Amino acid sequence: MLVAKTPTPASWSDTPVETTVLPRVYVVDDEPSIQALFRRMSQNAGFEVVTFGTANEFLAQFDDTRPGSLVLDLNLPDRTGIEVLEELAARGTQIPVVFMSGMARVSEAVRALKLGSIDFVEKPCEPKQMIETIRRAIAEDIARRNASASTEDIERRFARLSPREFEVLELVVNGAANKEVATKLGLSPKTVEVHRANVMRKTGASSLAELVRIYLARAS
Repeated sequence: MLVAKTPTPASWSDTPVETTVLPRVYVVDDEPSIQALFRRMSQNAGFEVVTFGTANEFLAQFDDTRPGSLVLDLNLPDRTGIEVLEELAARGTQIPVVFMSGMARVSEAVRALKLGSIDFVEKPCEPKQMIETIRRAIAEDIARRNASASTEDIERRFARLSPREFEVLELVVNGAANKEVATKLGLSPKTVEVHRANVMRKTGASSLAELVRIYLARAS
């Protein structure tokens, strides 16, 4: 069981997580004292805490649209924490998970880590330690979401290109000059210039170097 003695909530959180959207931390544990402790933790920590006593309650209300993390007890009344993690994986959810347990076997900890949890915390643990673990999980989730948004943005840019513009793009990023592009595609240099200008405009690239960077980011 988590110990809720010292220190005070203000001293638990020195540097709140910085994000334009308040991160949400889901805590799934059937002990009311632990739920209350996590709610107190959130007061000055820069994230919101929502608590649940059972796995099914959490799974029914879980919203993956906000950044955050999940703190999950290994032993719940209706399901094990491992089963919850398997359900989230089946849904395609990638929320960072911190497991808690007072009597976990090594095999369970290893399995949880293989299923995507980022940490395994033994009860009892210090609130300050838990806050730092949660912050690390939130930072990981924000980084993942930013990377995903960046990939989607690049795909949207390239989707605007016509087939001919894409042909011009591929030749240009591989070092071909306008005259070479014109010769290979059977176009006039003037037409190539128009296509190249369209490529720069539609991809949002301000220079050839940036165009190459965007192209390589899409290919990676």
